[in-house]
Amino acid sequence: MRFSRNFARLACLVLVLSLSGCATYRTDVPRPSSYAVPPDPDSTLARALAPALAAHPGESGFVPLQYGALAFLARAALADVAEHTLDVQYYIYESDASGTVLADRLIAAARRGVRVRVLVDDNNLTRSEDRLATLAGHRNLDVRVFNPYHNRVRWMRPWEFVTSFGRVQRRMHNKVFAVDSQLVVIGGRNIGDNYFDLNRSVNFSDMELLGAGPIATNAVASFDAYWNSPWAIPIEAFLARTPTEAEANAAADELSRYAVTVDEFREQYEPVREQIRNLVHRAQFPYWGRAELLADPPEKIDESRRTASPLLARAYALWAGARQEVLVESAYLVPLRRGAALIAERAEAGVRVRALTNSLASTDVVPVHAGYAKRRRELLAAGVELYEFQADARLRQGERRYFKRMGSGNSLHSKVMVIDRQLTWVGSFNIDPRSALINTELAVLVDSPALAMQMARLVESDMAPDRAWSLSLAPPRSRTGRLIWSGERDGRRVQLTGEPGATRWQRFVAGVMRWIPGLDRFL
Repeated sequence: MRFSRNFARLACLVLVLSLSGCATYRTDVPRPSSYAVPPDPDSTLARALAPALAAHPGESGFVPLQYGALAFLARAALADVAEHTLDVQYYIYESDASGTVLADRLIAAARRGVRVRVLVDDNNLTRSEDRLATLAGHRNLDVRVFNPYHNRVRWMRPWEFVTSFGRVQRRMHNKVFAVDSQLVVIGGRNIGDNYFDLNRSVNFSDMELLGAGPIATNAVASFDAYWNSPWAIPIEAFLARTPTEAEANAAADELSRYAVTVDEFREQYEPVREQIRNLVHRAQFPYWGRAELLADPPEKIDESRRTASPLLARAYALWAGARQEVLVESAYLVPLRRGAALIAERAEAGVRVRALTNSLASTDVVPVHAGYAKRRRELLAAGVELYEFQADARLRQGERRYFKRMGSGNSLHSKVMVIDRQLTWVGSFNIDPRSALINTELAVLVDSPALAMQMARLVESDMAPDRAWSLSLAPPRSRTGRLIWSGERDGRRVQLTGEPGATRWQRFVAGVMRWIPGLDRFL
């Protein structure tokens, strides 16, 4: 999908100049602090949630958002539900169909008086900063960019990456979509077509939780810490001037006209909006439990502070405390040496440890797979059960329920753990050094046997032979033994002895990367 020429002209009018024409961003732009607005007890949402929250004191309610299409439509519907605040925090915000539709709903909320704050990391903003800049100038809507590159000339960014590697490699990977400090979506998805089953080539299989109650309040408190940190720079700092309200409204009107041409949104939105309204206005959350928000502080972005990650410490504690089972679904699985030893130790102690990650054919980051491949035989020899997601994984029931334009390729993007069918972890944190040591991350840990059982079923469905390869070591089992991939092709069980579906180029790059010393700590 491409934006209309009229919108492109309006965007240019709003920006006045290309953002990339500025050598660096301005430092004289006001950056006033702002904080969460406490839930209004008289709001429609608060009155709807009050009886359920009173019946579950200290607990939060949850609904899994398994399918990308539903996750996209739910966000749009949640924006329409908002009465007071919308707080949106993402690593990636694309200027494609889904990004446009959601921007239209954010502007609509701002126009009816909702305070909207959007915080986006700068690492992937080169494709979308013009679109986000068109949001500037709207009353009640503020955009900030986290840890921006100083040089706004795009072709110069690789040079800044080399000269300021310690700073620019550290990114805000958090994902939050919060409504009125009472509802929040937490998980692995960014804003973009391939996260919502809208891409014509490859779509990411992911998992999120829509939560109500204390977890939303805690998520917004974490958002505030990032929003008011010195690393969050107003979008106006990248503009020669802020567009007038008339210019911003003209661009917004054109954006709205484009949004309604997105067939999937136009056809499916009203039924899903009604579902979301029924869900939140009748407080029909199927799972309740005490929830703990696990969030890195924004200071982790400062290399000189060497801030420890509370998420890493909590993950280690969960693994060490597991007594029966550890289920892991992580797009990138490159455990640090201590983590690998801990996982192996639990497996050798009789805890059933199962982990699903991407295969070489399905991964979008080949070097990460190279780091994981170094650990495979060690983990298998210890008794860990490993599964690798298939690039042509069979679609789950419901994945084509909403959109008919999905691509044929699949890649795993979720970050889920289930411990002893009691605790559920969902968030942005991958089991890799980048999440543990470099990027900032966020996750929710829920104590609820009912939710844990449901999430375990979903993870196990991703481990099914028509969606994932099961790995094993050919006899004799050893750390140097030959690997075997078992799964299904066209309904028949097959066993393979090479990376299934991978191209020669993928195999070559992964093979070279495996021998680069010290690379693991940057994956």
